Amino acid sequence: MAKITFIDISIENLGPFRERQTLDLAVFPKRPVALIKALNGSGKTTLLTALQIGLYGFKGANLARRSDYEQLINSLQREDAVGNSVVEVSLTLEQAGFRKPITLRREWYKKAGAFNEKFSVYSEGTEDVDFGAEWEEFINGILPSELVQLFLFDGEKIEALANPDRLPDLLRRATEVFLGLGGIDALENDLKAVERRANLRSKDGSEQLNQARDEAEKYEQQRDEVAGRIAHLSQEQAAVSNTLDRAKIELDRYTSTAQQNGLSAFEEAAQLKSNVEYAAKERKEARVALAEALADPVLPLAWLGSFWERYQAQWAVDQHAQHAALLAAEFKRRDQRLLKSLTLPGKAMETVKQALKDDLNLFKQSSSLRPVLAGGGNPAELQPKLDDAVKKLKKQISAEDKAASLLAKAEQSVGKIPAEEQLASVFSSLQEHSMAVSKAEVQLQKLTHEVHEARSLLAHTEIRLNAAKERLRTEFKEEALEQHGLVASARARKALGLFRERLMASKAHWLSDVITTEFRQLLRKKKMISRVVVDPATYSVSIEGAAGNVLPMERLSAGERQILAISVLSALIRERKGRFPVVVDTPLARLDQKHRESLIQNFFAKVSHQVLVLSTDEEVHGKAYDALAPFMASEHRLVFDDSQHRTVVESVQR
Repeated sequence: MAKITFIDISIENLGPFRERQTLDLAVFPKRPVALIKALNGSGKTTLLTALQIGLYGFKGANLARRSDYEQLINSLQREDAVGNSVVEVSLTLEQAGFRKPITLRREWYKKAGAFNEKFSVYSEGTEDVDFGAEWEEFINGILPSELVQLFLFDGEKIEALANPDRLPDLLRRATEVFLGLGGIDALENDLKAVERRANLRSKDGSEQLNQARDEAEKYEQQRDEVAGRIAHLSQEQAAVSNTLDRAKIELDRYTSTAQQNGLSAFEEAAQLKSNVEYAAKERKEARVALAEALADPVLPLAWLGSFWERYQAQWAVDQHAQHAALLAAEFKRRDQRLLKSLTLPGKAMETVKQALKDDLNLFKQSSSLRPVLAGGGNPAELQPKLDDAVKKLKKQISAEDKAASLLAKAEQSVGKIPAEEQLASVFSSLQEHSMAVSKAEVQLQKLTHEVHEARSLLAHTEIRLNAAKERLRTEFKEEALEQHGLVASARARKALGLFRERLMASKAHWLSDVITTEFRQLLRKKKMISRVVVDPATYSVSIEGAAGNVLPMERLSAGERQILAISVLSALIRERKGRFPVVVDTPLARLDQKHRESLIQNFFAKVSHQVLVLSTDEEVHGKAYDALAPFMASEHRLVFDDSQHRTVVESVQR
């Protein structure tokens, strides 16, 4: 739904306004109020009327006849006017996230003694003819014209709304309009017209038509009976399905408990015993493999400990001694070959021989160790075999330990198997739970079969019913359609009436809550009432006192009745959810200071996103002005010049 915000209004040659006068009506989100002050007769009522007819034309004036509207405009036109009478309302439309400024212009002039009005819509300075043609429908979609005086109202006349005789009609009509119930009323009237025309054309049907109708009704009755049976069977099916689910849950729960009590071990007895045999066989094989590992001829070397390390060290020493002996023999043969090859004088030869001999003796002395160990048994060759033997032995020892552990666990599990007689009660209860599950499954299967058969019968019956209806449509098309339409029309009207009644009753409860909240906020005597009640049937309004008793309207003062009327208006205005401005003319005249401040804080500051307050110089001043000031975006004065008989607009700098 679109949102409307006034930008400004210009009035020319209408009422006390002669030359074109423009009021800036812009407001801000946290300052929604524009204050317009004027003495009586300076143009407040003309301004309110200009806004109403500027938006809605004839329908905004709330007059019974078009001629009354013409008289109103004629009475407002000035005799000293130069030019036509004009009202221009500039506003902003917000819809679907877009803002569009437009200007509505209404111009009145006389031509050949006849009353004439020209209406135009301008967008960005250009006339929008299409939008102008659709404007009435558009603005009524936001706020119907018959309710405009609830949003643009005269505060001095508002008390009349609290009249117990008038208020129910106002509330009911406003609710019907806001809920769009006019469409329902129009539809009901259309259906009644159709029924009247059909009854005028109806004639007694032929015997064949009556037979065809009876046949169709018979199949329709059969279809309804079968459909009812299917619904009943489906309910039973769902109930049995739930019973089956519960039985399965109980069976699972009991089985779990029974297994904890030894049932699981008993059921697995054969497997557990087989596990013992298998574990015993595995251990036997592990022991054989362990014995084979112990029989390795190299393995005893592992038991030698440090002796094996000493053997390895001695073996290295013996190898060194053997190598030294071989080298000494080789050095001796080398020396002999060297001496044979030398040709030296006798003394020199002897010196060389002695030197070689001394060198050989010195080598023999430094490598004089003799081998201790017998030949063979190289530890470098034995060590890999020894490591493999030790590794194999450890593996077999681990395998034997594992096999022994498995055998012990298997024997322990077998030991927990209870005797069959110990589980007799468990088996009995388990059988009962299993039978409950089986019984539910059988019953569910039976119901499923019955539902399937019933649906097959329903499909067959519907085929026959459709054939009978097709015959009525083809052979007795006109008669059947007319009769069917009459029945459907009656059902539709009944449904529409019931829907309308319940919708209105629901809205009455909502109105009771909202009006109560608004009234309690605005009322000075907070404990005076406990609730304002809107009767859901008659829409009559009653007030319950703090003790639960009904307070007569006559007990309310004029100011309190005005507060009640404003509370009703506030509830209805909030129904539009801040989509339309509120304009109030002379709102505080009959209220005391306390009520004025309450009205300012709880109504003007909150009722809409834009509120125009048209006040006399005696209303909004002093404490009331101070209370309104935080919410004011602008302030203007309508000043009437007695000498020139015209009103001018003055903006007050704040």
